[in-house]
Amino acid sequence: MISVEREVDVAVDEARDWFLSLEEYPERYRFATHQGIEFVGGNFGDVGTRFKTRETFHFLKLELLFELVDVDERSFRFRLVRPAWMDVWGMFSMREIGPGSVMLRLEIGSDTRRGQWWLKLSPVAATIRQQITREVNHIKQSMETTMGEPGGI
Repeated sequence: MISVEREVDVAVDEARDWFLSLEEYPERYRFATHQGIEFVGGNFGDVGTRFKTRETFHFLKLELLFELVDVDERSFRFRLVRPAWMDVWGMFSMREIGPGSVMLRLEIGSDTRRGQWWLKLSPVAATIRQQITREVNHIKQSMETTMGEPGGI
């Protein structure tokens, strides 16, 4: 498993609300190597919802299709649908660490030998770690900025 976590200066409910707001404001998830989220079925926060991302890993541009497979008050777990050969899952979790402060964690893993093999390959693991570090850093900044605006989300 590959994971990255950051302390974010928002309450846990605000962090969850930020994720749920992505359906209405998908541009909040857009940064240099990630072109944002496009919902293709369902409502974010509901199991079975599908969404696409277009991401750049070094020079390689990929369109990825994900499906939410488990949702609760503190986490969103998703699986990669396409490309299926990678056979990986991911999870955002939010743990309250104090008043107005949450630990945001993004994990990428696999339950199959094939997926685990891919994630253990040094260049693949380094590339994924770099991308999810960018994601978590971007989300931290976006959450803190968005929640600091008058009216919040």
